Amino acid sequence: MKFGAHYLPTYVSELDGPVTKFYQTMFEQMEEMDRLEFDYIWVTEHHFGYYGGTIPHPPTFLSAIARTTKHVRLGVAISVLPLNQPIQVAESYAMVDVVSNGRLEFGLGKGSEPIEYKRLGARAEEATARMKEGTEIIRQAWSDKPVDFSGEMFQYHDFNVLPKPVQRPHPPIWIGCARSEDSFSWAGENGFNLMTLPYLYKEPDVLPALVKVYRDALSRAGHKIAQVQILGKFHVYVSDSLDRALEEAGPYLANYQIVHAAVDPNRKDPGFLILRDAQTQLTRGFVIAGDPQRCIDTIHRWREQVGLTTVSGTFHFGGMPQELALKNIRLFAERVMPALKGM
Repeated sequence: MKFGAHYLPTYVSELDGPVTKFYQTMFEQMEEMDRLEFDYIWVTEHHFGYYGGTIPHPPTFLSAIARTTKHVRLGVAISVLPLNQPIQVAESYAMVDVVSNGRLEFGLGKGSEPIEYKRLGARAEEATARMKEGTEIIRQAWSDKPVDFSGEMFQYHDFNVLPKPVQRPHPPIWIGCARSEDSFSWAGENGFNLMTLPYLYKEPDVLPALVKVYRDALSRAGHKIAQVQILGKFHVYVSDSLDRALEEAGPYLANYQIVHAAVDPNRKDPGFLILRDAQTQLTRGFVIAGDPQRCIDTIHRWREQVGLTTVSGTFHFGGMPQELALKNIRLFAERVMPALKGM
Protein backbone atom coordinates (compact mmCIF):
# COMPACT_ATOMS: atom_id res chain seq x y z
CA MET A 1 0.00 0.00 0.00
CA LYS A 2 0.90 3.64 -0.42
CA PHE A 3 0.17 6.44 2.01
CA GLY A 4 -0.54 10.13 1.72
CA ALA A 5 -1.87 13.14 3.56
CA HIS A 6 -4.85 15.25 2.53
CA TYR A 7 -5.05 18.94 3.31
CA LEU A 8 -8.55 20.34 3.24
CA PRO A 9 -7.80 22.92 5.91
CA THR A 10 -10.62 23.85 8.27
CA TYR A 11 -9.29 27.13 9.60
CA VAL A 12 -10.35 28.11 13.14
CA SER A 13 -8.82 31.54 13.72
CA GLU A 14 -8.94 31.50 17.52
CA LEU A 15 -7.06 28.18 17.58
CA ASP A 16 -4.93 28.33 14.43
CA GLY A 17 -3.79 31.95 14.73
CA PRO A 18 -3.12 34.23 11.75
CA VAL A 19 -3.25 32.66 8.29
CA THR A 20 0.51 33.26 7.92
CA LYS A 21 1.08 31.05 10.98
CA PHE A 22 -1.47 28.52 9.69
CA TYR A 23 0.49 28.15 6.45
CA GLN A 24 3.75 27.67 8.34
CA THR A 25 2.07 25.02 10.51
CA MET A 26 1.09 23.06 7.39
CA PHE A 27 4.50 23.52 5.77
CA GLU A 28 6.20 22.15 8.90
CA GLN A 29 3.94 19.09 8.85
CA MET A 30 4.58 18.46 5.16
CA GLU A 31 8.33 18.75 5.55
CA GLU A 32 8.11 16.16 8.34
CA MET A 33 6.05 13.88 6.07
CA ASP A 34 8.75 14.13 3.43
CA ARG A 35 11.31 13.04 6.02
CA LEU A 36 9.04 10.19 7.18
CA GLU A 37 8.67 8.86 3.60
CA PHE A 38 5.00 9.50 2.96
CA ASP A 39 4.21 8.81 -0.70
CA TYR A 40 1.86 11.74 -1.35
CA ILE A 41 0.73 15.13 -0.09
CA TRP A 42 -2.59 16.33 -1.49
CA VAL A 43 -4.15 19.81 -1.35
CA THR A 44 -7.84 20.38 -2.06
CA GLU A 45 -9.42 23.28 -3.97
CA HIS A 46 -12.26 25.15 -2.21
CA HIS A 47 -13.49 28.73 -2.18
CA PHE A 48 -15.24 31.39 -0.07
CA GLY A 49 -15.30 29.72 3.34
CA TYR A 50 -13.03 28.39 6.05
CA TYR A 51 -13.75 24.87 4.79
CA GLY A 52 -10.71 24.73 2.52
CA GLY A 53 -11.05 28.29 1.33
CA THR A 54 -7.72 29.42 2.78
CA ILE A 55 -6.04 27.52 -0.09
CA PRO A 56 -8.17 28.62 -3.06
CA HIS A 57 -5.30 28.17 -5.55
CA PRO A 58 -3.53 24.88 -4.78
CA PRO A 59 -0.75 25.22 -7.40
CA THR A 60 0.62 28.26 -5.58
CA PHE A 61 0.71 26.35 -2.30
CA LEU A 62 2.17 23.21 -3.90
CA SER A 63 4.94 25.18 -5.59
CA ALA A 64 5.91 26.65 -2.22
CA ILE A 65 6.15 23.28 -0.50
CA ALA A 66 7.96 21.82 -3.52
CA ARG A 67 10.94 24.03 -2.69
CA THR A 68 11.39 22.58 0.83
CA THR A 69 10.64 18.89 0.15
CA LYS A 70 12.68 16.40 -1.85
CA HIS A 71 10.87 13.11 -2.36
CA VAL A 72 7.15 13.20 -1.51
CA ARG A 73 4.83 13.51 -4.50
CA LEU A 74 2.61 16.59 -4.54
CA GLY A 75 -0.99 16.48 -5.70
CA VAL A 76 -4.23 18.37 -6.02
CA ALA A 77 -7.27 16.48 -4.79
CA ILE A 78 -9.04 17.83 -6.59
CA SER A 79 -8.87 20.64 -9.14
CA VAL A 80 -12.55 21.55 -9.64
CA LEU A 81 -12.28 21.66 -13.40
CA PRO A 82 -15.78 22.98 -14.21
CA LEU A 83 -15.01 26.15 -12.20
CA ASN A 84 -11.80 26.90 -14.11
CA GLN A 85 -10.46 27.54 -17.59
CA PRO A 86 -8.64 24.34 -18.59
CA ILE A 87 -5.83 26.16 -20.39
CA GLN A 88 -4.99 28.10 -17.23
CA VAL A 89 -5.22 24.91 -15.14
CA ALA A 90 -2.75 23.25 -17.53
CA GLU A 91 -0.33 26.18 -17.22
CA SER A 92 -0.51 26.37 -13.41
CA TYR A 93 -0.03 22.68 -12.71
CA ALA A 94 2.67 22.26 -15.34
CA MET A 95 4.57 24.90 -13.38
CA VAL A 96 4.18 22.77 -10.22
CA ASP A 97 5.62 19.79 -12.07
CA VAL A 98 8.58 21.87 -13.22
CA VAL A 99 9.23 23.47 -9.81
CA SER A 100 9.04 20.05 -8.10
CA ASN A 101 11.14 18.36 -10.80
CA GLY A 102 8.41 15.94 -11.83
CA ARG A 103 6.53 15.22 -8.60
CA LEU A 104 3.03 16.39 -9.55
CA GLU A 105 -0.03 14.17 -9.17
CA PHE A 106 -3.03 15.76 -10.91
CA GLY A 107 -6.46 15.05 -9.44
CA LEU A 108 -9.60 16.49 -10.97
CA GLY A 109 -13.34 16.30 -10.59
CA LYS A 110 -16.61 18.18 -10.36
CA GLY A 111 -16.26 19.18 -6.71
CA SER A 112 -18.44 18.67 -3.67
CA GLU A 113 -19.83 22.12 -2.83
CA PRO A 114 -22.81 23.35 -4.91
CA ILE A 115 -22.59 26.80 -3.33
CA GLU A 116 -19.20 27.34 -5.00
CA TYR A 117 -20.86 26.89 -8.39
CA LYS A 118 -23.59 29.35 -7.42
CA ARG A 119 -21.19 32.02 -6.20
CA LEU A 120 -18.98 31.73 -9.29
CA GLY A 121 -21.94 31.78 -11.66
CA ALA A 122 -21.16 28.29 -12.96
CA ARG A 123 -23.91 25.96 -14.16
CA ALA A 124 -23.99 22.59 -12.42
CA GLU A 125 -25.74 21.00 -15.39
CA GLU A 126 -22.64 21.73 -17.50
CA ALA A 127 -20.19 20.25 -14.97
CA THR A 128 -19.77 16.82 -16.56
CA ALA A 129 -19.21 18.19 -20.06
CA ARG A 130 -16.76 20.82 -18.79
CA MET A 131 -14.84 18.22 -16.80
CA LYS A 132 -14.53 15.77 -19.68
CA GLU A 133 -13.68 18.38 -22.32
CA GLY A 134 -11.31 20.16 -19.93
CA THR A 135 -9.42 16.94 -19.25
CA GLU A 136 -8.82 16.36 -22.95
CA ILE A 137 -7.68 19.98 -23.38
CA ILE A 138 -5.20 19.63 -20.51
CA ARG A 139 -3.77 16.45 -21.96
CA GLN A 140 -3.31 18.20 -25.30
CA ALA A 141 -1.76 21.23 -23.56
CA TRP A 142 0.79 18.97 -21.87
CA SER A 143 1.71 17.26 -25.13
CA ASP A 144 4.35 18.47 -27.58
CA LYS A 145 1.72 19.80 -29.96
CA PRO A 146 -0.46 22.93 -29.81
CA VAL A 147 -3.99 22.57 -28.43
CA ASP A 148 -6.56 22.12 -31.19
CA PHE A 149 -9.96 21.41 -29.67
CA SER A 150 -13.54 22.01 -30.72
CA GLY A 151 -16.23 20.94 -28.29
CA GLU A 152 -19.58 21.90 -26.81
CA MET A 153 -18.01 23.99 -24.05
CA PHE A 154 -14.59 25.03 -25.30
CA GLN A 155 -12.94 26.10 -28.54
CA TYR A 156 -9.16 26.33 -28.73
CA HIS A 157 -7.14 26.41 -31.94
CA ASP A 158 -3.37 26.45 -32.27
CA PHE A 159 -2.67 27.28 -28.60
CA ASN A 160 0.93 26.59 -27.60
CA VAL A 161 0.65 26.18 -23.83
CA LEU A 162 3.76 26.64 -21.69
CA PRO A 163 5.54 25.33 -19.74
CA LYS A 164 5.41 21.63 -20.51
CA PRO A 165 5.47 19.31 -17.48
CA VAL A 166 8.61 17.34 -16.69
CA GLN A 167 6.72 14.02 -16.61
CA ARG A 168 5.96 12.64 -20.07
CA PRO A 169 3.51 12.21 -21.63
CA HIS A 170 1.92 13.93 -18.63
CA PRO A 171 1.70 13.68 -14.81
CA PRO A 172 -0.49 10.90 -13.38
CA ILE A 173 -4.19 11.79 -13.56
CA TRP A 174 -6.66 10.92 -10.79
CA ILE A 175 -10.44 11.33 -10.83
CA GLY A 176 -12.38 12.14 -7.66
CA CYS A 177 -15.64 10.16 -7.71
CA ALA A 178 -18.49 9.89 -5.22
CA ARG A 179 -22.01 9.67 -6.58
CA SER A 180 -22.07 9.13 -10.33
CA GLU A 181 -21.64 5.73 -12.00
CA ASP A 182 -20.79 7.65 -15.16
CA SER A 183 -17.78 9.27 -13.46
CA PHE A 184 -16.49 5.91 -12.18
CA SER A 185 -16.95 4.38 -15.64
CA TRP A 186 -15.31 7.33 -17.44
CA ALA A 187 -12.30 7.19 -15.08
CA GLY A 188 -11.90 3.50 -15.85
CA GLU A 189 -12.30 3.88 -19.61
CA ASN A 190 -9.43 6.37 -19.62
CA GLY A 191 -7.17 4.38 -17.30
CA PHE A 192 -7.10 7.16 -14.72
CA ASN A 193 -6.41 6.54 -11.03
CA LEU A 194 -9.41 6.73 -8.69
CA MET A 195 -10.03 8.83 -5.56
CA THR A 196 -12.85 7.89 -3.18
CA LEU A 197 -14.32 8.95 0.17
CA PRO A 198 -15.26 5.60 1.78
CA TYR A 199 -16.82 7.11 4.92
CA LEU A 200 -19.60 8.98 3.05
CA TYR A 201 -22.02 6.20 2.28
CA LYS A 202 -25.09 5.09 4.21
CA GLU A 203 -24.84 1.47 3.04
CA PRO A 204 -21.54 -0.49 3.02
CA ASP A 205 -22.13 -2.08 -0.39
CA VAL A 206 -22.50 1.19 -2.35
CA LEU A 207 -18.83 2.07 -2.81
CA PRO A 208 -17.67 -1.50 -3.62
CA ALA A 209 -20.34 -1.61 -6.34
CA LEU A 210 -19.14 1.71 -7.78
CA VAL A 211 -15.52 0.56 -7.71
CA LYS A 212 -16.62 -2.53 -9.62
CA VAL A 213 -18.06 -0.21 -12.29
CA TYR A 214 -14.64 1.43 -12.47
CA ARG A 215 -12.77 -1.88 -12.69
CA ASP A 216 -15.12 -3.26 -15.32
CA ALA A 217 -14.56 -0.13 -17.43
CA LEU A 218 -10.80 -0.50 -17.02
CA SER A 219 -10.96 -4.07 -18.28
CA ARG A 220 -13.22 -3.28 -21.24
CA ALA A 221 -10.83 -0.54 -22.33
CA GLY A 222 -7.82 -2.86 -22.08
CA HIS A 223 -6.20 -1.23 -19.05
CA LYS A 224 -4.56 -3.39 -16.41
CA ILE A 225 -6.09 -3.12 -12.94
CA ALA A 226 -2.69 -3.70 -11.34
CA GLN A 227 -1.36 -0.52 -12.97
CA VAL A 228 -3.87 1.91 -11.40
CA GLN A 229 -4.27 3.26 -7.88
CA ILE A 230 -7.51 3.34 -5.87
CA LEU A 231 -7.27 5.86 -3.05
CA GLY A 232 -9.46 6.20 0.02
CA LYS A 233 -9.33 9.43 2.02
CA PHE A 234 -9.99 9.40 5.79
CA HIS A 235 -9.47 11.49 8.85
CA VAL A 236 -6.75 9.82 10.94
CA TYR A 237 -5.83 10.05 14.60
CA VAL A 238 -3.37 7.61 16.16
CA SER A 239 -3.01 7.48 19.93
CA ASP A 240 -2.45 4.83 22.59
CA SER A 241 -6.14 3.84 22.75
CA LEU A 242 -9.51 4.58 21.20
CA ASP A 243 -10.62 6.33 24.40
CA ARG A 244 -7.58 8.62 24.25
CA ALA A 245 -8.25 9.30 20.56
CA LEU A 246 -11.85 10.24 21.37
CA GLU A 247 -10.66 12.57 24.11
CA GLU A 248 -7.88 14.20 22.12
CA ALA A 249 -9.28 14.33 18.57
CA GLY A 250 -13.04 14.36 19.14
CA PRO A 251 -13.36 18.13 19.75
CA TYR A 252 -11.33 18.97 16.64
CA LEU A 253 -13.32 16.58 14.45
CA ALA A 254 -16.47 18.28 15.71
CA ASN A 255 -14.93 21.66 14.82
CA TYR A 256 -14.22 20.35 11.32
CA GLN A 257 -17.89 19.49 10.86
CA ILE A 258 -19.00 22.87 12.21
CA VAL A 259 -16.70 24.72 9.80
CA HIS A 260 -17.98 22.61 6.90
CA ALA A 261 -21.63 23.17 7.79
CA ALA A 262 -21.10 26.94 8.04
CA VAL A 263 -20.16 27.20 4.35
CA ASP A 264 -23.71 26.37 3.25
CA PRO A 265 -26.12 26.15 6.23
CA ASN A 266 -29.10 25.34 4.01
CA ARG A 267 -27.52 22.43 2.19
CA LYS A 268 -29.13 19.00 2.38
CA ASP A 269 -27.13 16.08 1.01
CA PRO A 270 -29.28 13.78 -1.15
CA GLY A 271 -29.14 10.10 -1.83
CA PHE A 272 -26.69 7.71 -0.27
CA LEU A 273 -24.36 10.23 1.41
CA ILE A 274 -24.54 10.70 5.18
CA LEU A 275 -23.15 12.91 7.92
CA ARG A 276 -22.23 11.28 11.23
CA ASP A 277 -21.34 12.79 14.59
CA ALA A 278 -17.69 12.75 15.66
CA GLN A 279 -18.05 9.91 18.17
CA THR A 280 -19.76 7.62 15.66
CA GLN A 281 -17.07 8.30 13.08
CA LEU A 282 -14.29 7.54 15.55
CA THR A 283 -15.78 4.40 17.11
CA ARG A 284 -17.10 2.76 13.93
CA GLY A 285 -14.02 3.14 11.75
CA PHE A 286 -15.20 5.95 9.47
CA VAL A 287 -12.23 7.77 10.97
CA ILE A 288 -9.06 5.69 11.26
CA ALA A 289 -8.44 6.14 14.97
CA GLY A 290 -7.17 4.53 18.15
CA ASP A 291 -4.03 2.59 18.96
CA PRO A 292 -1.74 1.61 16.06
CA GLN A 293 -3.06 -1.95 15.80
CA ARG A 294 -6.66 -0.75 15.66
CA CYS A 295 -5.68 1.66 12.88
CA ILE A 296 -3.93 -1.16 10.99
CA ASP A 297 -7.00 -3.38 11.36
CA THR A 298 -9.32 -0.60 10.17
CA ILE A 299 -7.21 -0.02 7.06
CA HIS A 300 -7.15 -3.78 6.39
CA ARG A 301 -10.95 -3.82 6.55
CA TRP A 302 -11.35 -0.93 4.12
CA ARG A 303 -8.70 -2.41 1.83
CA GLU A 304 -10.55 -5.72 1.64
CA GLN A 305 -13.99 -4.16 1.33
CA VAL A 306 -13.20 -1.56 -1.33
CA GLY A 307 -9.91 -2.69 -2.88
CA LEU A 308 -7.91 0.33 -1.82
CA THR A 309 -4.27 0.52 -2.86
CA THR A 310 -3.63 3.92 -1.25
CA VAL A 311 -4.80 5.47 2.02
CA SER A 312 -4.61 9.21 2.48
CA GLY A 313 -5.19 10.82 5.85
CA THR A 314 -6.29 14.20 7.11
CA PHE A 315 -4.07 14.39 10.21
CA HIS A 316 -4.64 18.04 11.16
CA PHE A 317 -8.16 19.45 11.37
CA GLY A 318 -10.49 21.77 13.24
CA GLY A 319 -7.86 23.88 15.00
CA MET A 320 -5.86 20.94 16.35
CA PRO A 321 -2.64 22.10 18.08
CA GLN A 322 0.57 21.51 16.19
CA GLU A 323 2.02 19.22 18.87
CA LEU A 324 -0.95 16.84 18.56
CA ALA A 325 -0.86 16.92 14.75
CA LEU A 326 2.86 16.13 14.61
CA LYS A 327 2.46 13.35 17.18
CA ASN A 328 -0.37 11.91 15.08
CA ILE A 329 1.69 12.08 11.88
CA ARG A 330 4.76 10.48 13.48
CA LEU A 331 2.82 7.65 15.14
CA PHE A 332 1.10 6.83 11.85
CA ALA A 333 4.40 6.82 9.95
CA GLU A 334 6.33 4.84 12.56
CA ARG A 335 3.70 2.41 13.88
CA VAL A 336 1.05 1.99 11.16
CA MET A 337 2.66 2.45 7.73
CA PRO A 338 5.41 -0.19 8.17
CA ALA A 339 2.84 -2.93 8.83
CA LEU A 340 1.06 -2.22 5.55
CA LYS A 341 3.72 -0.96 3.14
CA GLY A 342 4.53 -4.37 1.66
CA MET A 343 0.93 -5.33 0.87
